Amino acid sequence: MKRIISSVLVLGVCLTPLTVPLMVQPSWAQSQNAEVEKLKQLIEQAKQQTQQRQARQAIETWQQVIAIVRQFKEKEIEAIALNYIALNYSGLSQLQEALKYLKQALPIFREVGARGWEATTLGSIGLTYLGISQPQEALKYYNQALPIWRELGDNAREAATLNIIGLVYDSISQPQEALKYYNQALPIWRELGDRAREAATLRYIDEVNNRSQPPSRTNIPPIPQ
Repeated sequence: MKRIISSVLVLGVCLTPLTVPLMVQPSWAQSQNAEVEKLKQLIEQAKQQTQQRQARQAIETWQQVIAIVRQFKEKEIEAIALNYIALNYSGLSQLQEALKYLKQALPIFREVGARGWEATTLGSIGLTYLGISQPQEALKYYNQALPIWRELGDNAREAATLNIIGLVYDSISQPQEALKYYNQALPIWRELGDRAREAATLRYIDEVNNRSQPPSRTNIPPIPQ
């Protein structure tokens, strides 16, 4: 399972919250400008703490962000903050805690129609399930993310998700199912001109094909006389 997670990270699948800029556009009255400024400062502080891997401090700051935005029913910002909290718990190897926050964020993104964030969160949940060695659960979430990336026309994330699904199927001894997904990802990487990820996908395909080939005659032990 560690190999799959490493491969996911090498693919650079952009499934973590940090890949999406956090924009604060609250529709609050002018009298609340002080709160808006405080919120912006807290968000910048929390993002810096996250980037600097100060996980516990970042979690505390994101919790302060959530306390403010809940007062004003800014649900999308709340869900983004929940995602960042999950990211920091993952950094602390507290994956069950990370799952708890991701699963709080997911229905909020669905409610507000933030499709990109919904797909990002689904991918993060999938990766977290891989981290706790539950590949079948991971597949459920990656298979929900895939059509959203297609709907959004995000070809890179679509191809990355196809590759991850292939890796998971390969890990649970379903190589032919894995090939279906690799072979869908390959032409997308070629169309995008991403030679590195094209090469990675070709390597995955070769690994499956090499395992499925019968042994050569030179590898067959002699028949005892």
